[in-house]
Amino acid sequence: MKLRYELGFAAVATLAVVLASAAQAGDAAARRVIGFSPDGNYFAFEQYGTLDAGASDSGWSEIEIIDTRTDEFVGGKPIVIADETEDSTLTLAQARAQAAELAAPLLAKYAIAPRGERTALDRFTFPDDMVAYNDIARLEQVSQKWLSPAYDELGTIQLEQIRADSTADCSASFDATQQGETTGKALGFRLTLQGQDGKPIKLLHEDKAVPGSRNCPTSYSLSESYAFTPDGKPGVLAVLVQRFSQGFEGRDRRFIAVTGQAH
Repeated sequence: MKLRYELGFAAVATLAVVLASAAQAGDAAARRVIGFSPDGNYFAFEQYGTLDAGASDSGWSEIEIIDTRTDEFVGGKPIVIADETEDSTLTLAQARAQAAELAAPLLAKYAIAPRGERTALDRFTFPDDMVAYNDIARLEQVSQKWLSPAYDELGTIQLEQIRADSTADCSASFDATQQGETTGKALGFRLTLQGQDGKPIKLLHEDKAVPGSRNCPTSYSLSESYAFTPDGKPGVLAVLVQRFSQGFEGRDRRFIAVTGQAH
C-alpha cells in the first residue's frame, strides 16, 4: 500500500473544509461506516466527536472517501468540519450536517452506500461511542493488535507497531520501556494478513514515515474490519485502526482506515 497521510484538525474561524495539525484534549472519536461503491473501488466512513480543547465543547466531523486501489483519499484529503476557537457555538449535529452536505456529491458520484459486512470486531473498542476522556487511557490499554475475520480464508489481521521517520519531535511519546533510538522517529504501524499457520500472506500497510497530523501516536490497535465482494471482481477489505495520542488533558482516539484487496 502507498503511504496515505491522515489529516487531523486545525483551528478555523470560518467553517470550511480544512487540513489540520493541532491536537485536541482528551476526546475520543466515534465512527459511522458509510460503505463501499458498487465496484468496490471506494470506501467511506465518518468519524466525529466533541472537542475538549477550549472553553466550549465544539462538535467536529470528518468524512473520509478512500480509493481502495491506492489506499489514498479522494481529492487528497478528507472532508473536515471543525472550529477550535474558545467561543465556538458549533454543535455536533451542525458539524455532522455540514460535513454530510459537503460529502454528498462525491458519495453520489461513486454511488457509495451500505454494502458488504463487518467481518471482525473488537467490541471493547466501542467504535459507536464517543468515550469519555477519563476512560480513553483504559481503552488504549485493553485494545488488541489482531482481528480474526469471520471468513476463514482471510486468516488473521495482525498489527505491529514500528518506528518510522518523523519530522516532528515525538521522543516523549515513546514508552520508557521501549528500546532503541527515538530521535527523528515516531510510532507507526505495519498491518498484515496472516494465514492459519501464522505466517504473513499479504502486507496491507507499512508506515515509512509518520505525518505530523497524527500528533505523535502513543499506540495503535485494531477496532474492526469490513469486506465487500463486487460482482466479477476480487473482494476488498477495509480495516479500522485506532490511533491514540496525547492531547492537552488526556489521550485522544482517532480512526485510520486501511483499504485494499482481500486476497
